[in-house]
Amino acid sequence: GPCGLCSEAMLLSYTVFIMANKPIEEMNVLVVDDEEKICELVKVFLSTAFPFNSVVAASSAFHANQKFQNQQFDLIIVDHVLPGKLGLEFVEQLRKTMKYSRVKICLMSGYLQQDDVLTAIDVGVKHILVKPFTRQQLVEKISELLGVSEDQFDEPNIDEPDRN
Repeated sequence: GPCGLCSEAMLLSYTVFIMANKPIEEMNVLVVDDEEKICELVKVFLSTAFPFNSVVAASSAFHANQKFQNQQFDLIIVDHVLPGKLGLEFVEQLRKTMKYSRVKICLMSGYLQQDDVLTAIDVGVKHILVKPFTRQQLVEKISELLGVSEDQFDEPNIDEPDRN
């Protein structure tokens, strides 16, 4: 009957609510980029800056969809130009699923036209990271996206070597 439907709807909104307020230590992050170097870099930057539960990489939208079968992600950092599909198309499809309708997303891009920016806003992506970016820029963007202060997780005893 209709009551079953009510409780199901309540359950779904409850799940979304919990997802939105999950402690950072329980968050799983997915990085989608076909450049392995970028994936590795983002993984290192994120793992050293935030106490995430896990940071996983995928090289394509297809690969990312496979990852979704086994794990729930709370934050997705996706490159705009992916093999066979634009990052924004991937995001748009993802947003249509109940589970990921409100997932936190950051778009990486070396080159965005005005139309792309409008599409991004349209599919609910407010955070865009322009390549090439520094560790600091990535950390700032993700802190902003998660609503945490940047220095919250800083360990002052770790000095980052200068890469000149």
